[in-house]
Amino acid sequence: MRKGDKAEQDISFRFHQGFTPVLVSSLILRSVHAGQIDVAYLFKINGRWLLHLCEVKFKTMPSKVQIQRLLRSQDYLSRVLAMETKLEVKFCQKEQPSLFF
Repeated sequence: MRKGDKAEQDISFRFHQGFTPVLVSSLILRSVHAGQIDVAYLFKINGRWLLHLCEVKFKTMPSKVQIQRLLRSQDYLSRVLAMETKLEVKFCQKEQPSLFF
């Protein structure tokens, strides 16, 4: 297993133990020219459900194009599900904080 896949698996396992996992179809996201999501889960904050989307990066920063696609995914899912969403780009190898959108 590649290091990036292992990192994604570990993060997915950790998040899904504490929150409600969400499976997002990459086919549907691609059909609206959006980017696929590595990890998605629901949690409640102040009595409201929030959808957290996470892109796991092992070595590199996401390209501008990839960020645009992920933001399209965030917008699309927020509109379809009528709920607030947060997008996080999580870095596994670097001592760099996550990026939030």
